[in-house]
Amino acid sequence: MGYVRELTITGLMDEKPMMIWAAHYLSAMAKALMDDAELGMKH
Repeated sequence: MGYVRELTITGLMDEKPMMIWAAHYLSAMAKALMDDAELGMKH
């Protein structure tokens, strides 16, 4: 999640929207991994 934060800040400061979209995509992937890990712990 630290990379998501860095990509977001850099994208905003340098006005690079592609970095913000990359951060959005990366955060969605991290959430999916956490959700799957949580499901795995329940079984």
